[in-house]
This record gives sequence, C-alpha cells and structure tokens, in this order.
Amino acid sequence: MSIKGFRLLWIKLQIKNTRLFRIPFPIPLFIFQELLDCFLDLLTVACFFVPKVPDSNSSSRITIYSVKTLVIMVMKLLTSLTEGEPYDLVDVTTDKVKVLIKIR
Repeated sequence: MSIKGFRLLWIKLQIKNTRLFRIPFPIPLFIFQELLDCFLDLLTVACFFVPKVPDSNSSSRITIYSVKTLVIMVMKLLTSLTEGEPYDLVDVTTDKVKVLIKIR
C-alpha cells in the first residue's frame, strides 16, 4: 500500500463566537471504498434472485438494481476524490459560519 493513496476526510466547522469544531472522518477513504465494493458484490448476487422488472403493485420505485447503480456512482465519486494531491473540497465562509472540508 502506498502512502500517496492514503486519503482522509477532514471537516472543520466554526460558528461565530465559539471554538473551532473539528471532525476527522473515522476511517480512511480507501477502506470506505473497500466496504462499498463488498456491498456491491452482495448486491450483484442478490440481483440474480430478483426480477429486473419492478412489481407494479409496489409503492416504492427503488429497486435493488437502482441501489446497485447508486453504489457504483458513489464508488466512482470516491475514486475521483482520492486521485491527485491533497486539496480543499469545500471552503465556505459567511458572516457567522465557516465550513472547511479537506481531502488529506
């Protein structure tokens, strides 16, 4: 494992007249990607047992296939976040609140 690919998500929130509030994401992003990959494998197996056409009597339009597509998109998003050098993802400052999200 290379240290270059080791990325953490850091969140800082500061509200006017209060201390700086820091939240380090508890697990590295590559571990979260691995967990999503395992979940995707489980969804792939589950798709063998579920019909592709949604039940017309069902009130929900969310199917296991749409969840699988969503997981694939989130995995691609995480991959794009961890590529390249460390950077600031969000840096927003207003009159009373400052929000800073870093990928390190």
